[in-house]
Amino acid sequence: TEVHMERIAEALGIDPVKLREKNALRAGDTTATGQKLGKDCSALTVLKKAVEKSNFRKKRKSYAGKNKGIGLSLFFHGSGFTGIGEVMLASEASLELTRKGARILVANTEIGQGTRTMLAQIVADALGFSYERIDVSEADTGLVPNSGPTVASRTCMVVGKILQRCAAEMKKKLGRMTPAAYLKKHGPLVITKKYEKPPEIIWDEKNYRGHAYGTYGWGCDVSEVEFDPDTYEVRPTKFTAVQDIGKAIHPVQVVGQIEGGSAQGVGYALLEDVVMRDGKMANASLTNYIIPTTKDTPDFDVVVVENPYRHGPYGAKGVGEMPIDGAPPAVINAIRHLNLDVRSIPATPERLMEAPCISS
Repeated sequence: TEVHMERIAEALGIDPVKLREKNALRAGDTTATGQKLGKDCSALTVLKKAVEKSNFRKKRKSYAGKNKGIGLSLFFHGSGFTGIGEVMLASEASLELTRKGARILVANTEIGQGTRTMLAQIVADALGFSYERIDVSEADTGLVPNSGPTVASRTCMVVGKILQRCAAEMKKKLGRMTPAAYLKKHGPLVITKKYEKPPEIIWDEKNYRGHAYGTYGWGCDVSEVEFDPDTYEVRPTKFTAVQDIGKAIHPVQVVGQIEGGSAQGVGYALLEDVVMRDGKMANASLTNYIIPTTKDTPDFDVVVVENPYRHGPYGAKGVGEMPIDGAPPAVINAIRHLNLDVRSIPATPERLMEAPCISS
């Protein structure tokens, strides 16, 4: 879609930024499912910041004819689940007071995406404790309540919000007492709360109308590339990622997630070629399926925009999947700036050799 937006701008002779400014969703607009967007709609904000931070317009002029290209993409990604499934799950989360602090009891698992870190940070902030005082229980169904699936942004938005509510009640019960003093006087304390659907979120399961997601994250990526006219290789040199995730629960982890997802997107655009033969993937190993190394990734400049969503913990939306969305079209649009009309990815040298020129 974002590469097609570039083609539209070229056909109409319109600056690609102005075309997006004209067509970008705004607060109060409705999506394809009829969902009315709220104040946390940040399309124009991320677009403006990305254009300014990357010096997009000046570079677009200066790169012309120099085997350098620059392109952008504007995108959004659904955050959190809605629909009857979330209501029927009736997800729960518990928080247990310990002598040193608190222990999180949830079914959501740690599979390398930072779940334990993120949830512990939410609870620590809500209790006013240091991060080190928060433990996370093993996700054993004999020990923890049913918190629903460990899926994308819902772990932060839904389960994180439940835990924030648990921590707020625990803090109120503690008052000025230390955890050890409270346990000595009152005995064990475990607070359990359930997911509460915001009343304004309505989803028609039969007709697929209404709030497809609780809210949306917004991003604008700018990719800069260099082209070798002898080998037809494209090398990404710099990547500017501006993304609105509502609130960065753990800022360092968020930047790492945006850089990592963007690097995967760059690989998707330039290197990761799935070869099928007789109905099977012929290059199903890392010996012949090429992914980006440190030498294949550009310098990243990440800007985190915090336009809070009122039903997320501290305003958080989701950052899990969104970073991979914008990188491929941004890279391909940078290649279009080199006057090459790429219609499929990855844009390997072989494909670039066959790509027609956009204009003579």
